[in-house]
Amino acid sequence: MEFQVLAEFVRILKIGGNSGIEAALLQYLSIMIQNVENEHAIYYCFSNGYINSVISHHYEFDGGDLIPYYVSFLRTVSGKIGRDTICLLVKVHQDTAISLPLYDEALKFANHGEKMIQIAVRALTLNIYSVADEMVYQFLTTPTASAYFSSLILNLKNKCLHVDAIINGVKESFHEKKRELLSETDRILDDFYYLKDILCIPEQRLNKLVTENIVNMLILPMLLTLLNNRLSNDTGLSAITCLYVLCRLLQVFDGTNLVNVIGSAVLFSFMPPNVTDAAESVVSARLEQVNGLAVCYQEGEEMVDLQHEGAENFMMNYVLKHSLEFTELSSCFDSSPLENSENEWGGIFSCIFSRNHSLMLGSLMLLFTVADSKDLHYQLAAKIGFSQVKTASEMIGSTVAGHIQKIVNQLLKVLASEPPLSVPILLHAAWFLRKLLVFLDQKLEDNDCHLFKTSYEGSCGRLYEEFDRCWFDYIPDVLKSEWANCKTALEESSQSKDPFFLLELASIQNPPSGSMAFLLLSSFLLLFIFLLFYLCCLLLKSIVLPPASFLFNISGNTGPAFDWQRMVDCVKVFVLHLQLKPFIFGGDPFDNPLANLKNSYLAQSGKRYPSDLSLASFGSEVALGSGIPCKIAFSGAGTRDIYVIPIAREISGKLLLVERHPLHSRKGVVIAIAPLAGLDPKIDEEHPTWLLVHLRDFEPRLRSDETKTLDSHTSLPEQGRWILGFLSAKDCKAAFSVILEETRKQRSFVENLVAPVLEEKLFK
Repeated sequence: MEFQVLAEFVRILKIGGNSGIEAALLQYLSIMIQNVENEHAIYYCFSNGYINSVISHHYEFDGGDLIPYYVSFLRTVSGKIGRDTICLLVKVHQDTAISLPLYDEALKFANHGEKMIQIAVRALTLNIYSVADEMVYQFLTTPTASAYFSSLILNLKNKCLHVDAIINGVKESFHEKKRELLSETDRILDDFYYLKDILCIPEQRLNKLVTENIVNMLILPMLLTLLNNRLSNDTGLSAITCLYVLCRLLQVFDGTNLVNVIGSAVLFSFMPPNVTDAAESVVSARLEQVNGLAVCYQEGEEMVDLQHEGAENFMMNYVLKHSLEFTELSSCFDSSPLENSENEWGGIFSCIFSRNHSLMLGSLMLLFTVADSKDLHYQLAAKIGFSQVKTASEMIGSTVAGHIQKIVNQLLKVLASEPPLSVPILLHAAWFLRKLLVFLDQKLEDNDCHLFKTSYEGSCGRLYEEFDRCWFDYIPDVLKSEWANCKTALEESSQSKDPFFLLELASIQNPPSGSMAFLLLSSFLLLFIFLLFYLCCLLLKSIVLPPASFLFNISGNTGPAFDWQRMVDCVKVFVLHLQLKPFIFGGDPFDNPLANLKNSYLAQSGKRYPSDLSLASFGSEVALGSGIPCKIAFSGAGTRDIYVIPIAREISGKLLLVERHPLHSRKGVVIAIAPLAGLDPKIDEEHPTWLLVHLRDFEPRLRSDETKTLDSHTSLPEQGRWILGFLSAKDCKAAFSVILEETRKQRSFVENLVAPVLEEKLFK
């Protein structure tokens, strides 16, 4: 104060004109203000307009280097203001705030591309909202200043449109598309949490302003899209993205009345659409008399006979229009857009029975999220019918209880679909089904039980088929791991379940038209070239014809990695059925039928046998007694004389390649190991002494230390296959037979181990 330091800083700014000097000055000011603790010193800093002069100075931000220093300075100032000092930064005209430079200048960087600058600006605004006085709040709610909130919602909608663009865009892979979706949805979540922080500030005018923008600009357009059974709204936002955003909004905005706005709309969509014109005129006449959701119900009950046909529909329309007295909901529904005369049930309920599985699951997700919200009005919760706070008997007597059976039937049809739907769809359908069955305190109809039985038997049959494929030896391990994974997934609550799966399913189900056209064109070209080549071969008769199976391998869905994922998917679907079974046919839902499998497996694997070749690892010395001599060519190492020893012991099966020990003629050293499962040995037709065996090109890291795995130093001469050359065709056939026999023994053990689980009866 004595040396007029702040005035000197302002003078330097005016004559400097150099971004380097300005950056250093802003940094020094930030450090000084940050360390000021004396209340009188803070008053001095903020008085006389010095800070406003620094804030309002014309800076050249084109280079971008100055922006972080400037925004950091603004944030530091906002951290020191309080209710008694914020007035020092306000520009007033005739007792009315006309400007707040700290706020106005900060908002210019609200949409800056740098994440840290966005965070700093939002922290600054929250600081101002928290300490604003009456005059400042009047300024913040003026049309000019409040435009920030509408622009915030518009930017949020643009991010939602970008999500749609990603879903329908052309990407090289689904993983690339998923990565972009995760990034964009994270930005949407950031906006939601910022808006929630604003609503947590105890200021009614601010809450009203923000809520009006959220409801009128975001929620209502999305609800109208869904309740009108449209795949997209006037802004081009798809129904799937609407469902995702609404679910996320409900999960984030707890403690607010927004859930009752959405809940009213969702519930209304369940009511038969036959509201009369007279009822709507009554609603319109009473608009100004409503004050709160409870009053809406009380007045609605007085206006209509609840026994009269269409009364429930009237009640929900009435509540929806008056859920928030400060939002203009009535103008959006004056033309009764929710009515759908073509369907018996409209709105969300129609979406639940959509043939689009993403739309069906998304609608259920929204319904469950509303029902599980702790802020849902108790009367709305009672109408929805499967809220956590209701008992089973209350649920059966609710308005929509009869329709829960229809939803259950729809989900069972999804599980029993032929050909089977994708595993993600089945997993999420099972989650919804389990949730409904918990509250359904009555037996399912025979048709529903038959659907589940058909689906269960189909999952068993597909799992049985995996015993004849290359990953059968991992089935017990995958059963145990998937039991825990599925249990965790099915028991997840609605509030914690991430609705991101809706966007994933939409990306899978809706491939872009451009890429589909390219794929079809490529397939036709390949088919044409193959047929032309095939015709030339028939004419010349001198070229060996390619196998007809070539036609069916164009898709590339072959190989150990694809086979592994198919096996895991089969196990997952089977486990889902196991965990749903107690809720349909009765039984202990906490009972784990795989517990006996685990105990049996550990008991067997704990045995040890003398000279057990199944324990051999890379570099081990083993006896050559049962080995069959042959040759194999290693890349870069030439041809080597080896012995082939296939060995199966319980769940473990290996093919050992053993080289004779230089000092012990009856012993050898293991130089390579391959799993028996998936070898698929074949004798070459043109070379009867050659035996071809196929190798799994990767080993999943699934088994724990207590189970037997291949040694980490396993050496494979050639990834993909081995060609073993024997001394005679007789030796080749002998090796072929013994490999098949050992593989059969291993498969038989695994089948017997898993059989009690697969053969478990549905009815007990």
